[in-house]
Amino acid sequence: MFSKKLGFALGAVMAFLAAVAFVIGRPPHRDPRIYPIVREYAPFKIEKALGGLKILRKDNPDFKEEPDATNFYPRLQYLEREWAASHLRLEGMTLKILDDHGKPIKEVPLKNTSELQFIHEYYGVK
Repeated sequence: MFSKKLGFALGAVMAFLAAVAFVIGRPPHRDPRIYPIVREYAPFKIEKALGGLKILRKDNPDFKEEPDATNFYPRLQYLEREWAASHLRLEGMTLKILDDHGKPIKEVPLKNTSELQFIHEYYGVK
């Protein structure tokens, strides 16, 4: 009933769609030194669940988001950017992490311009 060409075409389309979903769903670049330091103070945590990944808040047990696989990392970055707008400050080559009242909790010296560029691009801090 179906020809071999149709079977190969369907297989190729499925492989192409899987590759596109993989590329769209991968996380953005994160600096290996700065991101873990900031992550300690950020209120968001990732939890693995049977249906996928969940975004939870450490300070609010009622907050729970379960975005689909392709939107997970963009949504996490959006939430981290919102948090960073009021909790991260750049002063020259020093990143200050602030508490909820605006008082500095930690100062992180940036070692090079790629770390500074990461802060600008990922967190949107100018």
